[in-house]
Amino acid sequence: MKKDARILNEPPKRSILEEVGNAVTHGVGALFAIAGLVLLLVKASTPTGVLCAVIYGFCLVMMFLMSCLYHSFRWGSGVKRLWRRFDYISIYLLIGGTFTPMWLMFWGGQLGTILCCVQWAVIITGLVFVAVFGPGRPRALHITLFIVLGWCGLIFLPRMLRENLPLFLFTLIGGIVYTVGIIPFAMKKKGAHFLWHFFVFFGAVIHWFGIYFFLY
Repeated sequence: MKKDARILNEPPKRSILEEVGNAVTHGVGALFAIAGLVLLLVKASTPTGVLCAVIYGFCLVMMFLMSCLYHSFRWGSGVKRLWRRFDYISIYLLIGGTFTPMWLMFWGGQLGTILCCVQWAVIITGLVFVAVFGPGRPRALHITLFIVLGWCGLIFLPRMLRENLPLFLFTLIGGIVYTVGIIPFAMKKKGAHFLWHFFVFFGAVIHWFGIYFFLY
């Protein structure tokens, strides 16, 4: 039996305590992300570096901020349903934002620009799906795209191993943290989403340190 679209897109019902925890964790993350954006801009020494810092930093801030706002509204409200869409959209933005410095600064050249555009084209397709159909239709597609887009960074593996081992390690460990976090994200058990927020926070921190210290 097919479920109604409204039911599929209805945010999961969580306790007030859970939602407060979810909002606070990513509210704090948003503050750290703003600081991270400023530090990247200060360290950037080329126009490309500044552009990448703006894109990456903006996407990182939006991811944490949208998540915080989504969890700040009461269950059953139209505003919460709207912010749930933005919450999913922000995950796509984070993936694209994180990889932009990799494509344009580490890979570089015409090929790096082309690959960056290809990834963003796929990300925009995901954004359109969320905007039109909502995050619940089909949720499995979004989770699959999150994983595939996140691990397309394997293309960097041979070159990173040769040229920038520390950046490779930070990228790999951050990716593993995010991927393991998908497990509680996909679960519907009490407290699982709160756990997912910690995986996202630490995955983002690991990637930021890798980019800041070994790419800029």
